[in-house]
Amino acid sequence: MAIRSLIDKKTQVLTWLLFAFVATSTTLFAQRDATIQPEAGKPILQRVEATDLESGIHYVRLLLSLRTNEDAAQTAQPRFTVECQDIKGKREMLWFVSFGGVEDPGFVPPFRATQANPYPPHYPGVNLKMTFEGYIKSNPFTRSWSLLPSGQLRYRNGGADSPDMESARWFLRFLSSLPGLRIVHAKPLKGDPGEIFFPTQPLLDELKKTPICSP
Repeated sequence: MAIRSLIDKKTQVLTWLLFAFVATSTTLFAQRDATIQPEAGKPILQRVEATDLESGIHYVRLLLSLRTNEDAAQTAQPRFTVECQDIKGKREMLWFVSFGGVEDPGFVPPFRATQANPYPPHYPGVNLKMTFEGYIKSNPFTRSWSLLPSGQLRYRNGGADSPDMESARWFLRFLSSLPGLRIVHAKPLKGDPGEIFFPTQPLLDELKKTPICSP
């Protein structure tokens, strides 16, 4: 009887330990998922990392999509994308924005001249006004963006073929201090969408964990 009682106690202990292990494992798994599944009403953050086989560029893309309509597909929502590239040790940062209704085209490698196609494509420029908001509100910055064939807009980093003096990475200092990004067409035309506001703190938190996105 004493032996049987001892066996029962050991069985109870083993059962309790097994239950505790499963509960702990489930908790850890849920915590990993928590950064991917936001609370209802909050923006959706998606992270994509890969190396493009054609160009050899290692990249990380962080896509922040708003939830303006719970019934609409995620691809139809306004989206702010930060893309970080490592090109043989040289780092580049690109900003993209969509006012909604535009599919994400994924990573598009930079233009490479060939004998048949020696000149890079020219995309129309669109002036957008950016305001950074947090504990204070910055002055508005009106800068030029390229309207891409996909329908989304890409900030024109400073260079010979851009009217902008600053790079997207330069504006990161404003975004880090004032994580609310408000964007609107500088001179709205009939049919242009209204302004959109991106609460970018989830994206910034992920950016800090990504060495390729560091200054």
